[in-house]
Amino acid sequence: MSPWFRLAQYLWPYRRQVILSLVFGLGAAALWGAELLLTFPVVTVFAEGRSLDAYLREESAAAQQRMDDASQEIRQLTERIAALDSLSKQTSIDLRVALLREQSRQQRKLNRESWHLWTLSWAQSELLPRLPADQFQLLAVLLGLLIATTIAKGGCTFAQDVWAGSLAELCVIDLRAALFRQLLKQDPQSIELESGPRLLSGMTYDLQGLAHGLTTVGGRVVREPLKALVCIGLAFCLNWQLTTLSLLFVPIACWLFQQLGRRLKRAVNRVLDTMARIYQFLEQTFSNARVVLAYQMQGALRREFQQKNRSFYRQSLKIVTLDALTNPVTEVFGMAAVILAVLPGAYLVLRETQGIGGVRLSTGPLSVSELVTLYALLAGVLDPLRKFSKFFVIIKQCGTSLERVFRQMDRAPLVQQSPTAAWLPPISSSVEFRDVHFHYSEAETSLPDRVGVLHDVSLTIPVGETVAIVGANGSGKSTLVALLPRLFDPSEGSVLLDGVDIRSVRLRDLRRQIAVLPQDASLFDDTIAENIRYARPEASAEEIRNAASAAHVLEFANQFPDGLQTRVGDRGRALSGGQRQRVALARAILRDPRILILDEPTAAIDAHSEVLIHQTLEQFVKGRTTFLITHQLGPAALAYVTRIIVLDRGQVVGVGSHADLRETCPIYQRLCGASLRLAA
Repeated sequence: MSPWFRLAQYLWPYRRQVILSLVFGLGAAALWGAELLLTFPVVTVFAEGRSLDAYLREESAAAQQRMDDASQEIRQLTERIAALDSLSKQTSIDLRVALLREQSRQQRKLNRESWHLWTLSWAQSELLPRLPADQFQLLAVLLGLLIATTIAKGGCTFAQDVWAGSLAELCVIDLRAALFRQLLKQDPQSIELESGPRLLSGMTYDLQGLAHGLTTVGGRVVREPLKALVCIGLAFCLNWQLTTLSLLFVPIACWLFQQLGRRLKRAVNRVLDTMARIYQFLEQTFSNARVVLAYQMQGALRREFQQKNRSFYRQSLKIVTLDALTNPVTEVFGMAAVILAVLPGAYLVLRETQGIGGVRLSTGPLSVSELVTLYALLAGVLDPLRKFSKFFVIIKQCGTSLERVFRQMDRAPLVQQSPTAAWLPPISSSVEFRDVHFHYSEAETSLPDRVGVLHDVSLTIPVGETVAIVGANGSGKSTLVALLPRLFDPSEGSVLLDGVDIRSVRLRDLRRQIAVLPQDASLFDDTIAENIRYARPEASAEEIRNAASAAHVLEFANQFPDGLQTRVGDRGRALSGGQRQRVALARAILRDPRILILDEPTAAIDAHSEVLIHQTLEQFVKGRTTFLITHQLGPAALAYVTRIIVLDRGQVVGVGSHADLRETCPIYQRLCGASLRLAA
């Protein structure tokens, strides 16, 4: 489906703005044609030296004569058709068809001249008496009409641009919201495939360009073709034969612009991709600012950034070149079209004839004023086309941005809820990993080989048990527990709660029973209380305070003037690592989950916070199914861990108590030895 067609569903709620924009655009186009038509009385009165009254009388007499000629021709054709009975049947049929066709043509001519005569009569009786007889006064009136028409056209143009701009911004707001809503449905693996900076570029740079493009398309791009169509329509009314000649270049121009459009689309895609890479580079640089400064990498980063800017310049220059080419191409074809119509018209005027080489190019004698007016109307077509060509690149950029936005919206997450998903009751029996295999998406073939995949993992954990999953870095610990809340789905096998495959239940029901305490606590730029409330938005202030107290958050929060209402800053930078982790623990406590996942919760915090967190966990894990992921176990954790699972290279190599594994599992022995050496 065309992205422009899909855009219609976002425009439909604002159809009032669409209609008003089109109405004002059509008004501006009609007034543009009226401005050019004022050329006719000026040339007639001041160039040919005829008064409007004399011109109207002459034209009325000529129109009446053409009507009489057409009527006479129709009568003669009717008589000839009636006399065909004496001829043979086949000859009679062929001749009758030819005569009827000519009779129809003469009838159309009669109707056209009748309408023309009525118009002239109305002008003589209604319009002419209201105009001054003095030529100078008449010129002043015509110029006044020109100013009034220009003012009215400017008002319509202003109104259309305002409505089009409003429509574009509203539409882009809806697109941004829809894109954000779609991104929130993605799983971590899908987001990693796309990359955060690229998504950020799409949400900002692409959509901002789209807003500018839609404003232009809804305003000037709509208005200029309407102006051209009005002028072509008026030129057809004046002389359709000569106007048709001017359109012979249209197919060639369309083909050429199609070729330019293809090249523009490729160039625009490259520019957007290059800008996404610049976003990625900046995000990496600023997020690792301490490393950059500590290792004096400023010079190397400046050079790399300069290279990326030059790449962006080279891609942008292609767009600039193609954009610069469209204007002269449009002018050349437009001027050639005007000349193709005006040159034969000049021949008709100077030779006082109605055709060239036996081809009739005018229904009557062509006057100088009619030729000048025809030229003005065709030149009036050229000006909107020249302006339209300036927006050709913007239209292509807008279309490319739309394609990228809709392509992102159509990107299906790797983890999806089944259409027939069932309600999941609170877990009461067991958590089971049955023949689980996991490998990353084939779409990640551009990335280096990823470690941490799982191979034939089968485990059963009764409800209420606290298990520690240990192993070296990259052994698959975090990947295994990430399957529980369906951050990933197994490539093979299944994860079951009380014997029910979690892929068959509603995601909301599943994740409502799970809380995650990661190694790096994820806090938002909000207050301490609101960061805790993220676990349960409907929680009361008292419940939040109780959770904060249980996680020892009040110990440091009460030292701040605003207490729990203290803002933590971007990513919680106003707090220390241990304080952030305690806030994250309070969030998990407020969640009151059936399943608790602790992913290295004390790996990067101070000793005091570690002691407090383990004290809290020792009480909080009771009655909950808990997974503690770590690469080494200390005495504080062993106090509440009931079983240990050892992973190595994605496989289970040991299951049992601490004492049993110390005797039977070499890998666990090495991990414990490393832990003792670290403690020493």
